[in-house]
Amino acid sequence: MSAETRARHRWEWWHRQTTTTRRVLRTVATLLVTGLAALVFGVTTASTHASLGPHVADYHVTLDRQVTIEMGPLGALILDSPLPWPLGVDVVVGEIPSDLEKTVSPAPGLVADLHAYGQLFSEPRAAVADAVRGLVGDALGRTVVAWSVLLVLLAAGRLASHGRLREELKAALARPGVGALGSAATLAMAAVFVVPAMEQDQDPGYSPAVLDGTPLAGARITGRLADLVSIYGGTVKDAYLENEAFYNEASANLAAAFDADPAPRAPEDAAARDAAGDGAAPAPEGAAPAPDGAAPAPDGAAPAPDGAAPAPDGAAPAPSDAPPSPAGAPGPGSTTTSAAPKGEAPDPVTFVLVSDLHCNVGMARVIAAAVHHSGADVLLDAGDTVMSGTSAESYCVDAFAGAVPDGVPVVVSSGNHDSVTTAEQERTVGWTVLSGKVVDVAGISILGDTDPTLTAVGAGTRPERPESIPELGERLAGAACAATDAGARVDLLLVHNPRAGTATMDAGCARLQLSGHWHRTEGPEVLGRGLRYVSTSTGGAAGGGMTLGPLTGAAAITVLRVDRTTGAPMDYRMIDVGTDASVALGPWHTFPEVPQVGGDGAPPVPDGGAASRTATEKPTDVP
Repeated sequence: MSAETRARHRWEWWHRQTTTTRRVLRTVATLLVTGLAALVFGVTTASTHASLGPHVADYHVTLDRQVTIEMGPLGALILDSPLPWPLGVDVVVGEIPSDLEKTVSPAPGLVADLHAYGQLFSEPRAAVADAVRGLVGDALGRTVVAWSVLLVLLAAGRLASHGRLREELKAALARPGVGALGSAATLAMAAVFVVPAMEQDQDPGYSPAVLDGTPLAGARITGRLADLVSIYGGTVKDAYLENEAFYNEASANLAAAFDADPAPRAPEDAAARDAAGDGAAPAPEGAAPAPDGAAPAPDGAAPAPDGAAPAPDGAAPAPSDAPPSPAGAPGPGSTTTSAAPKGEAPDPVTFVLVSDLHCNVGMARVIAAAVHHSGADVLLDAGDTVMSGTSAESYCVDAFAGAVPDGVPVVVSSGNHDSVTTAEQERTVGWTVLSGKVVDVAGISILGDTDPTLTAVGAGTRPERPESIPELGERLAGAACAATDAGARVDLLLVHNPRAGTATMDAGCARLQLSGHWHRTEGPEVLGRGLRYVSTSTGGAAGGGMTLGPLTGAAAITVLRVDRTTGAPMDYRMIDVGTDASVALGPWHTFPEVPQVGGDGAPPVPDGGAASRTATEKPTDVP
């Protein structure tokens, strides 16, 4: 029996297939084998350049099943690798980069570095998230290149052998010594991958007990770094535990406040108002029901709450805890502008608004709890997510993004402490970064843009693009009014600096402006032909300082609702977080009513309102 006949008996199934079927199967097998080989090469050789806390660092994939952070002469920090067996990562830490053009004083920069070290310790996963993305991207890129090279080599081999590549390879392997040499080369290549993976850990260094109960528990430390951790680690651990306890308590207090609240997701009278669908505000308790669309009679109005100023005849009293409104402007207790057309029930969209986080990643879990318990559809960020807009601050963005509940979109108007780099980091994690165009999110049209200036710690403020705040405001007003003229609408104007929205609101081309930047709460108040609300710092940076550790200043989160049908603002409430981790859930307020345009076509300006306020605003105010 010939060799060919024996082969046919051994591979009878194969030889029963048609020529086309065998060609397809060979092609698929070739693609799989070469693809797997390329993937192994791509993964095991991946590297990237990213940040680690305040440092730049080089990351390289290894096969020693551990993450080794090499700190130069100080020693190394070694952890068990969270990657699939046998992959590990070697991190070579470099210098702390200076992204500042000119530093006025080194002290703020040193404080910022300390802040970054603290966040690295408390949020290690967020700190390396940018590096993980870089390694994955590099591995995929190397895989594609290696796969392409292998396929090109195979194609070139077939072309050179006139389609007889398999026969040529068989003939070559049949030559004396070629098979043994090929086997030795294969074993040598396999040893490069297998031997490091099979080596037993030498367990260098030791794990200080001070790391127990922290994200670095079990880490092994070598060199002088171990002595430093042993001496000063207790102080760092105490600060970490204090930070964790504070924000865990704040999150628990927020959840308890929502659980105890009779109207956690909408005002108590919202159900009646929504069911009626006539847009009328319900009469106060004890008042006779008002006709559809009519305000309650004055003699049936409820008395003003204790501590509140008497209301004018026929007017409903404003709640005593309501934010002050400009003189002559309707207060939060006035008829809301959110009513849907008569006979139509409003379709509320719930937003959670945060601003001026300044990299206080401890507040990430508190914000996440607010989004969850309020049933928010969208999270709005009015800017200043980081401190200086450096590449190393990607861990701030990653920490906040990682805490947002799945399925909740994030819309951000980057502030003056953010940068072009920060905006790109925010896009990378899936946030919608406003850039001067109207976007639709959950049926609500939103307009905004990034701040044209950059304020870096220790370096002051400088232009980041050739545009001033007033020029930004005029451009946004043009975009908003163009959308209105085209039959569209702008429901929300989200800009970091409040002054950037004045032109749009004066023109009446947006319903509600939301901003931050001033680190204080103002409004909601009538501005031009719309409403403006300025949020204080959600990171607790009330004085414009750092946000390291537990809150040193009160923080606030705002929940607000907008009618999807009309785009009009409906109602809002504030969540105040104190420096003692207490949480106060404020009452619901309706938004003020915007007076109608006068007969001369000019927008009304309440006494002490937009005109006088704009004249007294500082043009260069930078918290």
